Amino acid sequence: MKKKRCINRIIIIGILAFFCNLAFTPLLQATYQLPPPQNIDMNLEQTIFRRMSIREFTNETITDEQLATILWNAAGFRQDENRTIAGINRMFASVIYVLKEDAAYTYNPVNHSLHLYKTGDWRDTVGYQYPGAPIVFGLCYNTTLANPNNAAAEIGEICQNIAFTVDALNLGTVVTGGLPPAIDRMGIPEDQTGLIIMPLGHPLHPYNFIYRPLWFSLLPKVKETQMNLTGALQQRTQRINFQGTITRQVLSQLIWSSYGFSYYLDKSEQDLNSIVRHRTVPSAHAYYPLEIYAVTASEIYKYQPNLLPMFTGYPADYLGLPIMTFLQKIKPGDNRAQLAAASSLTSISSAPLSIITVLNWNKTKNAGQQYLPFWYFEAGATTQNIMLEATVLGFHSNIALPTDNTVLLSLLKLNDGYTPLLIVPISK
Repeated sequence: MKKKRCINRIIIIGILAFFCNLAFTPLLQATYQLPPPQNIDMNLEQTIFRRMSIREFTNETITDEQLATILWNAAGFRQDENRTIAGINRMFASVIYVLKEDAAYTYNPVNHSLHLYKTGDWRDTVGYQYPGAPIVFGLCYNTTLANPNNAAAEIGEICQNIAFTVDALNLGTVVTGGLPPAIDRMGIPEDQTGLIIMPLGHPLHPYNFIYRPLWFSLLPKVKETQMNLTGALQQRTQRINFQGTITRQVLSQLIWSSYGFSYYLDKSEQDLNSIVRHRTVPSAHAYYPLEIYAVTASEIYKYQPNLLPMFTGYPADYLGLPIMTFLQKIKPGDNRAQLAAASSLTSISSAPLSIITVLNWNKTKNAGQQYLPFWYFEAGATTQNIMLEATVLGFHSNIALPTDNTVLLSLLKLNDGYTPLLIVPISK
């Protein structure tokens, strides 16, 4: 009898312990409020110089303060209710997934918080290319809000903000993408499409740069400005009316930021990245298929980022070559009216400078039309660089879309093997 009572007590205690454990076990929060973003006190040019792909990470965790800063810089709302990105046509279709050890979350830029999407550790499932990162970002877009190309350009803007913030914090990341999207392994809503995956962590091999511009050019050298990355993100402005003039120094800075080469040589010991002098934006497989054109009041130019890689056959620099950059004259005279008539923003006819990103299909290694969003992603990254650099130089900018490719290709003296992607007008 006593034995039976003892067994009953043990059962009751076990049941009570089970329910007490449920009651006091912390539950995953449906909404996770992030702390305010930190100020990034590194000037914009240095963050561009330092941009590089990092694929190997330590086990060290990412703090909430670091994550909050990266996410707000990526696509957050400023005090003036504008965002840190321009978007395309002021439409914002992007969705940022944040994959942590406990669950997958979505970032809500309105109130700077994480919203629980799905429990479980999805980091290595989605970020399988470079496993082991403490955080993985999944960049997707809502298909009801933008077409694939415009959405990809917006995500390109976001990823540049992430990259600059990450390198300024001495963290590391890399842009990865492919078809089918890796985030499909986790499952996302039917009205969303995945595009980019970015693992985030502490670099296994720390940053180690040597300042070695080796600039051989008639273009002025890039000068470091005083405004830091946070200031550039907070003060970037978009205008639809354009005026003023552009100096050769400003032209050189802006065109370099779009697609140029770093002033730093990478001396880190990472095995998975053999590039020595990085470029201002990433490119899938280091193809760099974009060509950059500058339209001014007196001339149309084609930007040559570096002459020497043209002879090596590699658009990426694996040797630390000198930077032999120049502007190639394409067409004399004021052609801004024709450019404006073939764009979505006719007021750019008075812009002192418009920078056009054009896709050269021959440089995509026969990639088909299904990969076009990835090239728009790259174009979006270049436009974000231009707009931030314009900000620190005291200029305004905007993004216009090509509306008549036939006119634009004729204006730039190109054939149908090229596709104009985005136009960035600059103004005082």
